Amino acid sequence: MSHYFIGIQVKPELAEQLSEWQTNLAQHLPYKQWTDKSDFHITLVFLGDVDEKSIKILQSELQSIAAYEAFDLKRSALGTFGNKHQPRVLWLGVESHPVLTDIQKQVVQICKTIGYHEEKRMYKPHITIAKKWADQKKIVTEDAWNELLSDRPSFVDAFNVDAIHLYKIHPASQPKYEIIQSIPLRKDTSS
Repeated sequence: MSHYFIGIQVKPELAEQLSEWQTNLAQHLPYKQWTDKSDFHITLVFLGDVDEKSIKILQSELQSIAAYEAFDLKRSALGTFGNKHQPRVLWLGVESHPVLTDIQKQVVQICKTIGYHEEKRMYKPHITIAKKWADQKKIVTEDAWNELLSDRPSFVDAFNVDAIHLYKIHPASQPKYEIIQSIPLRKDTSS
């Protein structure tokens, strides 16, 4: 079986900016994995192993997401998961948005139809920049973090979310994530 997830692809302009910043960060932070420029995304649901029959059902059910209207997401602060001196994940957050929240909840309900067990953790939308701290002897102090973060480029403030994607994961490849289905969202027709 293959691993899958459902998410939102980051637009090329922001992906390019994040990739350029990674080059600087990689000189100072010992992460094993830096997200490939093509792989930047916001996960809605991580599914893990799923058989082909369930994926076919899921692809059909996900079409209901197309009823949602496209919307803009604003980026927010940088953050980490794990020990703040050796964080296992470095990420860029996105601001809460009611449409994002509704879509994520609906995607969870759809995924339950193929046996998905909902995460206990609260959903925190973010774009992973790097993960898997590699050097247990190296720690990053608060001052060092502040210096690294102050040297970041100015990122695009917002980007339009006009589709949701079903991704297949190829762990040994670069990029790792293959879009196998795209569900376009409705265009705003009020203007």
